[in-house]
Amino acid sequence: MRNPLCLFRIRKDERWPALVVFLYMIGLNALAISQHFEAFTHALKGGYYMHFMKDFGLSGYDPFTYITLSEWRPLYSLERHPLLSAFIYPLTQVNQWLMGLTGMNCAVFIWAAVLIILSLYSTLFLFRILREIVGIGYRDSLLLTAFFLTFAHIMVAVVAPDHFALSLFFLLFTLYVAGKAMCERRPLAAWKTAILLFLSTGVTTTNCVKIGLAAWFANGKRFFSPKSFAISIVLPMLLLGISYMAFNEWVQKPEQQRRTHTVNERLKKDATFRKTYAEQAEKNRHLQANAITKGDSFRWTDTQLSRGHSIIENLFGESFMLHEDHLLQDVNKERPIFVAYHNKWCYVVGVVMMLFLAGGLVTAFRLRFMQLCLSWFGLDMVLHLGLGFGLNEVYIMAAHWAFILPIAAAYLLKRLQWPSLQRALRVLLLLICVFMLVHNGQLFIHFMLH
Repeated sequence: MRNPLCLFRIRKDERWPALVVFLYMIGLNALAISQHFEAFTHALKGGYYMHFMKDFGLSGYDPFTYITLSEWRPLYSLERHPLLSAFIYPLTQVNQWLMGLTGMNCAVFIWAAVLIILSLYSTLFLFRILREIVGIGYRDSLLLTAFFLTFAHIMVAVVAPDHFALSLFFLLFTLYVAGKAMCERRPLAAWKTAILLFLSTGVTTTNCVKIGLAAWFANGKRFFSPKSFAISIVLPMLLLGISYMAFNEWVQKPEQQRRTHTVNERLKKDATFRKTYAEQAEKNRHLQANAITKGDSFRWTDTQLSRGHSIIENLFGESFMLHEDHLLQDVNKERPIFVAYHNKWCYVVGVVMMLFLAGGLVTAFRLRFMQLCLSWFGLDMVLHLGLGFGLNEVYIMAAHWAFILPIAAAYLLKRLQWPSLQRALRVLLLLICVFMLVHNGQLFIHFMLH
């Protein structure tokens, strides 16, 4: 049996691109760390929640990972991220040891190291998908990989102390493994599916559907055989369910009781906190007034928010190109849901992005791998545009689906019959890549250094 760890070996022709990506990720994370370096590296005796929540502000991303690394607390919602806090626990112990050794909170450095490594491999798996599964050339694969790395909320996701970079890694890894199985006309082993499903669903619940779809497209009818289905789907979901119930009973409930008690005590003693708490509660009620139904699982849905406006300004706008006004502000605090661009070329680029996606889907629709990508993209669009889940800040979800765009563009590039059209498409991709790198890069640097 082939050693699965071979997939993580950086090949000879990948070394220089990998080095460039590695340095790029170090640069982005260094900028992110520098923004709050002094405040976030203080080793405190407690109170990390308020410490990070007070100073951290990065679009709609949460600093829960920094808090969990500093003093282990299960802050992520178990319904959406059932095992994420548990996965972070070993790193919390490393940070506790480092704090005792150095007198400095190393949470930002530990998480930056995780993000750099995962983002490097996410990029490598996308590069391999373009070369080995789509089948375009080396230079075209480099161009489209660079194109992906200039997307605004890929640049932000790979520095944010949240779960999106982890999901990006697991999804691209799954897409590569399933795509190779399709190309080689062999089944995707049930045990591989089980491991991928357990780990990726532990990070984000909706990933279970995407892993299941990948196994189905790779294995066809064999996926539904009793033995295969039991090992690949039933077993990991059963383990997740048991883990969820145990974690909820022994860890999450005590944490929730502690948090409620702390809030109630502060409400009694702190008039400023009472005012802030009331204002935030009112804003949350306003934002969740159009939810499909009541309940914690549905509070992030929205039935009334304009889908057309959301697509233009946020889904195919902010996801790829940062807005100049209200730069990376949080919609739950000071940012309006919709912000317009000063540079009208951003709207042109957004339309071109839609055409890339549509062109790739149309030209490669009959291919099974493209159908898998379309099923993943469709799932996210049903969640966001259909149910309105997270629609008010849909751009922070870009890491869950934006990699479909360079794959679609790669199929479009490959299937164009005329060399002159291929050259024109390459030039267009290069121009957009440079435009987004300059546009997003200068805004990202401005935000992190001010």
